[in-house]
Amino acid sequence: MQFRTNKNIIIYIFTIVFSILFIALGYSVNKPEFNEQSFNKSYKAHVVSVEETIQDETDYGYESFSTTTIKFKAEIKNDELKGSVVEAYQYIDEIVAVTPKVIQEGDKIIISSLISRTGEGEEWTFMEYDRSSVLWGLLLGFFALIVIFGGKKGINTIVSLIFTCLAVFMVFVPSILKGNNIYLSSIIVSIYIIFMSLLIINGANKKTLCAIVGNLGGLIIAGLLALIVSNIMHLTGLIDDDSMFLLLLNTETPIDLKAILWSGIVIGSLGAVMDVSMSIASAMNELAENMCERNFKSMLKSGFNIGQDAIGTMTNTLILAYIGSSLSVVLLLMVNYKDVLLLFNLEMIVFEIIQAIIGSMGILFAIPITSLFAAYVYNQKKSDNDKVFKQLND
Repeated sequence: MQFRTNKNIIIYIFTIVFSILFIALGYSVNKPEFNEQSFNKSYKAHVVSVEETIQDETDYGYESFSTTTIKFKAEIKNDELKGSVVEAYQYIDEIVAVTPKVIQEGDKIIISSLISRTGEGEEWTFMEYDRSSVLWGLLLGFFALIVIFGGKKGINTIVSLIFTCLAVFMVFVPSILKGNNIYLSSIIVSIYIIFMSLLIINGANKKTLCAIVGNLGGLIIAGLLALIVSNIMHLTGLIDDDSMFLLLLNTETPIDLKAILWSGIVIGSLGAVMDVSMSIASAMNELAENMCERNFKSMLKSGFNIGQDAIGTMTNTLILAYIGSSLSVVLLLMVNYKDVLLLFNLEMIVFEIIQAIIGSMGILFAIPITSLFAAYVYNQKKSDNDKVFKQLND
């Protein structure tokens, strides 16, 4: 038992060190270099007082719109201008359908020095409300709940989540902007996330091994299906305005939109496949330790039964997540496209559908792969024990 504990500690530390090196090295190698561009820095500020409100009418010939200008004083709260009180303006244009809340004394905001609307010099302008403190509070509350309900594993979950985010934003995204092969980058980062997350959260044991094998199997099949289906459907990857803007980025090599589409499907389904694989592996581990008469067939059947219970909820979770993330687009298309045949052949809609379906298929294939491997692994242990007891009796 002591040896097993020491082994898990060593593997845990190794995983942490490897993760730090992986992210640091990945970022240093893939860090993209952009042309120097001048920009106006934003600052946190606190509204000291509202000085004046001005109403202007602008005539566009066919219709006139009003512009409300709020003049206020704000104290800058960060960086080199901290403590400075400046005169600033908030502009609310009637032509914009959704307008921000009119600022009031005491509001926390973001301001920047921009070119004046009159074209004469620069002026401090309201950009957004400062929401960072609320976001940090929400994040800390989320982490606190994970620790309260998860205990030690909750802490490990937070560590794995941090490394996952760092891997995506400091390795994967920069590698795309650097012009590296997106398919290869997606595979490397996905494999890293699988091993890192499961080893940190659950340690090095047979349960983790079974989950890793099932996760890799489901993800490989999802990736192959995504590649085949995208070619059969002649998808270009140009699914929205954001995709078009990616083509205009000043990167070393043009971004492959089809590869972006593929990586979106694979990485988008990674978490759900990992969840199902770990759930089945954990349940099979409990069965192996508590079943008096276990064999490969009975454990395999149990694994499939557990997987069948997970299929409905996890598939719904994945599909509802995709629908929820693109609800505005779905509503807009449903209103403007009366031709149902055309609507369900638009690449934007097709991508959302295949993303949900292929991600769910990754879950489906992870179930038998995890069950088969777990049934084999846990019955190997039983067979070895039986041989030992037989030799002792003889």
